[in-house]
Amino acid sequence: MVAAADGLPLCVAEAGNPQGPVLLLLHGFGQSHAVFTRQFSGELAREFRLIAPDMRGHGCSGKPWTEAAYAGPGPWAGDIAASLRAFGVERPVVIVGWSAGGYWALDYLRVQGAATVAGLVLAGSHGGLVSAELDPGLAARIAAARAAAAAAPLDIDTAIAQAEQAPGRMAAQPLPADIARIMSASTLMLPAYVRRAMGGWNLDNSDLAPRLGLPLLFIVGSADVVAPPAQVKAVAARLPGAEVLVYDGAGHATFAEQPAHFDRDVAMFARRAYAAAGTAPQ
Repeated sequence: MVAAADGLPLCVAEAGNPQGPVLLLLHGFGQSHAVFTRQFSGELAREFRLIAPDMRGHGCSGKPWTEAAYAGPGPWAGDIAASLRAFGVERPVVIVGWSAGGYWALDYLRVQGAATVAGLVLAGSHGGLVSAELDPGLAARIAAARAAAAAAPLDIDTAIAQAEQAPGRMAAQPLPADIARIMSASTLMLPAYVRRAMGGWNLDNSDLAPRLGLPLLFIVGSADVVAPPAQVKAVAARLPGAEVLVYDGAGHATFAEQPAHFDRDVAMFARRAYAAAGTAPQ
C-alpha cells in the first residue's frame, strides 16, 4: 500500500525480475492488477520488473465518493506517479495500458510529459487518441459512456449479474476459469458510486496525438468490439512510427487470451524502446 498525492491508499503489486527494466501494467475499467496474473508468472517476469497499481476506486485501492477525486487527468496521473515513486522508479518507463488503462497512461503523459515514458503499449485501446474526423460518432459514444456511468445500479443483485457477465464480454473465446473469476470479482470491487463519480473522467486525448513523439505499439484482437482493429489502425496511421499487431481470433483481453504471444511482443517492443531511450534497468 502506498499513498497517493491526496493521501488515498493505493494497492500496488510488484513481480518479476527486481533488477530488470520496468514495465508498468495498467488494468482496465472495473478491473484490478490481478488480471495480469499470467504476466506475473510468465516470460515477462523473467526479464522485466513488473509494477501494477490498482487505480483509485478499483481493486483494493481507496474508493473516494466525490466526483472531484476522479475528474480530469490529474488524479489518475498522480496515482501512477505515486506508484512509481514508491518503488524508487525515477527513469522513463514502458507503460502497458489495457482498455481504460490506455486512457490513464495518456493522462500520465499529459500531466508528466513524454520525457517520463520510454514507450507505450496500448492493448485493446486507442487511449482516446481517436479524433472526431476518424470517428464521426465519437461525441455520441462519449456521452453514452457518461450516461451509463451516471445510471450505474446500486442494488447488489444487479451488480452480481453484471459481474458474472463481465468475462464473457472481454474475450472472443471463454477465458481460463481463474482469469474469469478474477475479472468477475474485480468488477464487484468497483462500487456503483465510483462508476457514477467517474462521469467526468477525460475520454478525449486526440489533442495529444500530434505531440506524443515516443515508441507506440497497439495490440488488438481481431474480434475486439471495444477497440475495433480498423479504428486502431486509422489512429496509428497518423502517429509516426506507431505499430499495430492484430491477434487473430482474440477479443478485448489479448493479454489473457494469448498470454505467451502478448508477452513476447511486449518484451520485444520494450527492449527496442529502452534501447532507443538509452535507459538502463532501474
